Order: sequence, then structure tokens, then C-alpha cells
Amino acid sequence: MALRATLQTGVRVLPLLRAGATAILFAAAAPLQAQTVILRPIANVSFPTKVSLQHGSMRVSQKVGFQAGARLTLIFSDRFDIANAVTYSPGYLSLAGAADQLDLTSGSHSVAASTSARYWLRPRHGPLSWEMHTGVGMSLGGKPAYQDLFESSTLTAVLGTTARYQVGQLLSFTLRVQHRLLRLRSGEPGAGTSSPLQMRFGVGFPILEKLM
Repeated sequence: MALRATLQTGVRVLPLLRAGATAILFAAAAPLQAQTVILRPIANVSFPTKVSLQHGSMRVSQKVGFQAGARLTLIFSDRFDIANAVTYSPGYLSLAGAADQLDLTSGSHSVAASTSARYWLRPRHGPLSWEMHTGVGMSLGGKPAYQDLFESSTLTAVLGTTARYQVGQLLSFTLRVQHRLLRLRSGEPGAGTSSPLQMRFGVGFPILEKLM
């Protein structure tokens, strides 16, 4: 069994994330009032599409995946909450290639568990919401699909921030910046090393989110 640890200390962390970590610690240390407990099921179907250019030709990759589980959220105030989630994914199907050749592959099944804390710098229900978050997650999986679930494991710790602007009930725009503080792997080697700092931008439809 191989054991690999990566501690992201040599990468500069944005001062904004450091300030957010201080805010989260302050909220956790402050006296907490009565809490609200919310238990919700998780059932997600994803269809991520990736388009790239390789050697002068366009390559398209289409994945189809499913994830089920539950999330338990403890709300201590309008600005501070802690969420715990457990999910299972039976794997995914991936169709990739160019026009002259398409390859169909499958991914391994996996179980993931995570704990995260969020502190809202701006109210979550306003047109402009802004939160800082930190968390720890563990994922277990195996290859090929449907075989040993405990073949490999990954422990990850992150610190990040998310800002969301909502235009009425029509559209919402989300910017998420996240820095990986620690990654500990055991078992089979991973697919590679990704950047510890990630930025994502998304567009949502609030009406559809309420229906779901």
C-alpha cells in the first residue's frame, strides 16, 4: 500500500482566505444560541461536458454520473452553520474522443464523507451573499468499477470563499475560490497533481432550484 501526503504550505494563500478562517474561528468560539437541525436527502445527476483542442482537432468528453446520500446541517445563527454529508456514487460513464473515434469508459464507485463550517459575511438570503468556508472530507473508491471499495482513500482539507449575486428569481451568478490545504492519499496512485488553488464560475436558475 502506498501512502502519500501533500501539505500545501509553500503556496501563497490569499489574504482574504486567511481573514475568512479567522472569522470562522471567531464564530465557532463565540457563545452559540439555540440551533436548528435540517436533514435533507442528496440525489444528483451530473452531465459535465468538456471540449478541448488536441493536435489541431476538437475533442469532446461527456460524462454521466449519479450521486445519492444525505446532508445534516446544524444552523447556529443566520451567519454560522456546520454541515455533515455522506454520499455514494455507483460510478460514471464517459464518452470521449473525436469525430473519427469515440471511446466509452466507466469510473469506479465511491463513498465520500465531509464536514464543513461556513460563516456568512453577507446574509445568505440577500441579493448579494458572501460566505467563507473550511472543511475536511474523506473519499473511498476502487478500480475497476464495482470492485473493492476500500482500494484507495483520499483525505482533503480546504479553505475557501463563495460569492453569489441573484437577479430576482431569474438568474444567479456564483464565484467560488477554494484553496486545498492538505491532501493525504493511500492505495492506488491518483490521476495526477492538480493545482491547490481553484476558481469556479457558475450560472443558476433560482426558480428551478426551489422546485428541486
